[in-house]
Amino acid sequence: MDGEWRPRFGSSGIRGCVAEELAPNEAWFLGNSIATVFKRGSILVCSDHRTSSPLLVHSLASGLMSGGARVVLGGQVITPAVSLYVKHHQLSAAVLVTGSHNSPKINGIEVLADDGAPVDRATEQRIEELTVSPPAPLPWDQQGETTSVDDVGQYWVTKITRLVNTSLIQKQNFRVAVDVCNGSAIPWLLNVIEELGCQLVGVNTKQDPLFPGRSPNLTVDLLTEVSNTVLENGCHLGVAVDGDGDRVFLIDEKGRTLQGDISGTIFARLELERQSGGTIVTPINTSNVVYDMAREFKGEVVNSRIGPPAIVAKIKSHQAIFGFEESGKAIYPHINYLSDSGLATSQILEYLAKNNIKLSVLVDSLPKYHQIKRSLDCPNSMKGKVMKGLIKVLKTQFVNADFVTIDGLKVIFDDGWLLLRPSGTEPKFKVFSESQYAPRAEELFQIGLSYLQKEMSRYPK
Repeated sequence: MDGEWRPRFGSSGIRGCVAEELAPNEAWFLGNSIATVFKRGSILVCSDHRTSSPLLVHSLASGLMSGGARVVLGGQVITPAVSLYVKHHQLSAAVLVTGSHNSPKINGIEVLADDGAPVDRATEQRIEELTVSPPAPLPWDQQGETTSVDDVGQYWVTKITRLVNTSLIQKQNFRVAVDVCNGSAIPWLLNVIEELGCQLVGVNTKQDPLFPGRSPNLTVDLLTEVSNTVLENGCHLGVAVDGDGDRVFLIDEKGRTLQGDISGTIFARLELERQSGGTIVTPINTSNVVYDMAREFKGEVVNSRIGPPAIVAKIKSHQAIFGFEESGKAIYPHINYLSDSGLATSQILEYLAKNNIKLSVLVDSLPKYHQIKRSLDCPNSMKGKVMKGLIKVLKTQFVNADFVTIDGLKVIFDDGWLLLRPSGTEPKFKVFSESQYAPRAEELFQIGLSYLQKEMSRYPK
């Protein structure tokens, strides 16, 4: 393969600016490599609604067919629908074109195995190797074909709504505000809410690849509009998703937007109650609140690296009943190995209906922690050197602390923790801190930020 580009899977697929970092010819090579890895099987290809997605879909499809794969084009759908569809339709794999929570100019390519789970690291490495030294296109009489299906999204809607007691939810006449971010969850997540018999109050419901309503990212500071909508309309629940609809944050009836740690902990509690205990998997950057909750509901918490492939690998190895990430990802492995906003929303609605309880009651039952999160721009080429330097310096400075290095560097003190890690999806370095005491959380954050800035200054951009 000519040129300097080399595919690198991050914490959630391959991401890049189109076409500076992720160009059509590169998508073609990836398709050819993926077809080879999956032995020319039937491969579903779907996408989000970004302007660059059709370009990458057709390039991927061409590469897949050149490698002998049968390409099944599934169109533009909500992300979790792809995982569910490939799992139940005897397909070899799926390739999903999505920029997820990133800015409109960024897009990405994720690969799912036949069980709907993100492929493991060994498979990612095999694809990377083949893309650098790709096999030649197959002869004309061995190349694959293409077909299309139009039921991927509706299949997901039907499956999700049948997993809960729809009649019980309908009787509550819930009013639900949903911020779909002008994204790929339109119309699918809205359809789920309506089929559950809820009164839908939509926010940012016109699909637009430029995301005019708000950023496709999912952070509490971006969700003022849906929070106000909950209050103004007397909604029982608010839901907000990211650009492709897999991440989900909850808003309670008081208009409080819940951090992903809190939303995820509540989802985990529901599963622990439903299954009378079990193992929960969550990454190293999750709030300690999940440990407090798990002790109360006969649960065990296992940490993983950040990103769906790492979370799912731990789920499988520990036979966990649920997995979540503070970014808003919620994974129900008995149904779907990809984060599923529709499944999470339907589960919380059923729980509220069955127990005649308000979401705020669940929120207020949890202990309070103060957490600070911030990202600094950091070129991908600099990340490794910065991380190595931080580990050396911080282990020298804080000899009495505990250190965890499964993903970045987590420094654990008696009264809180600090985490420094390079992003796996963006050219950024992230700083997290947490304590039950707000001043201590701020102090830890400033310590981490100071050391990170000093280390980055050693390597001019």
